[in-house]
Amino acid sequence: MNGRFGSDHDGPDEGLELSDVQTMFAEFATNLPELPLYAAICRGVAADPEAAAPLLAASAGQRRPVLWLAALHDLVLRDPAVAAARWYAGAAARDPAPPGDPWPDVRCTVLEHRDTLTETIATHSTQTNEVNRAVYLAAAFGAACADVAEQTVALVEMGASAGLLLLLDHYRIERRSSHGNSLVGAPHSPVVCVGEDRSDTVSPAAPLPIVASRVGLDLHPVAIDDVVGLRWLEACLWPDVPGRLERFRSAVELAREHPPTLVRGDMVDDLAAVVALAQQNARPSSQVVVFSSWALTYVARERRQRVAEVLDRAAARGVPVSWVTAEPMGCMPGVTLPPSLTAHDATTVLAVRRWRDGSETEPRVLGTCHPHGEWIDLTVG
Repeated sequence: MNGRFGSDHDGPDEGLELSDVQTMFAEFATNLPELPLYAAICRGVAADPEAAAPLLAASAGQRRPVLWLAALHDLVLRDPAVAAARWYAGAAARDPAPPGDPWPDVRCTVLEHRDTLTETIATHSTQTNEVNRAVYLAAAFGAACADVAEQTVALVEMGASAGLLLLLDHYRIERRSSHGNSLVGAPHSPVVCVGEDRSDTVSPAAPLPIVASRVGLDLHPVAIDDVVGLRWLEACLWPDVPGRLERFRSAVELAREHPPTLVRGDMVDDLAAVVALAQQNARPSSQVVVFSSWALTYVARERRQRVAEVLDRAAARGVPVSWVTAEPMGCMPGVTLPPSLTAHDATTVLAVRRWRDGSETEPRVLGTCHPHGEWIDLTVG
């Protein structure tokens, strides 16, 4: 598997058999021992074909344990009376989860609500709107825009969900290390994003450029007043990680004050129109910054280069264009990995492709990071 959270998608996965699904759950449990609840659940699913079977109903590219786990979490959020709910302390607003093995209660819930879970899996896709990703996105934006920092930004997110990451300049973003801490964004924001900086040396963080417009593109965008849609985004968060749910809800409240523009559409086919919309809503001289975080991995490999073609045409008009990605290893087309990284490393890669004066410059790998922003390392080479 390429990455700790699911395989890199290279095309339709209709050929997956039940045994393959169970293997994915076993690998998930092995790779994430720091998540005691989800690791225990995945070990149970890996040994139980009846419990694993609902994942076969997922659409192409979505047959990953995270979708199965989100469907179960969604059920807990909807009905805190189900047997599994007592293990989801934060989600079900209960006392801390009891000690012991959650699998008997989880299996009971899964089998009793099999039809509901299967329908959820068949009709939904993973949408992890993790706000703490702002930690590494802020660093990447600073690096990508350093040469044109004085120009405002027309910001576009691929796979935006509710568009919470489009508001990263409204968040307090901290990188902490033994070399010293850095802070960008809004110092007094109610939304605080924190990550460990593991870089060999830490320099002052580049300030974020001024965002003139922000547009999110998603097949299933979630409006900020969509209660059911927001519950699904909560369900995609992992209850094992303290603070995630509270940070998400704070970001939602802030987004109600500053709602970004969201467009329903395909991340590749509709990108040109969305970039044009973002430019229309910004100043004519604004630079274009397009970004994705764990979204391009769900796009078939052969379609990814078309993003660069869209941006190449946008850059032909003379404005600076940057494409920032935080994706599993090998997802960013046109980027050569440095010798310190191999195609089999289980990490998230920060990379950027830039167009200046109508031509593309040399693509760069900026560093690596935890997919949810818990740490960042800008040491590459």
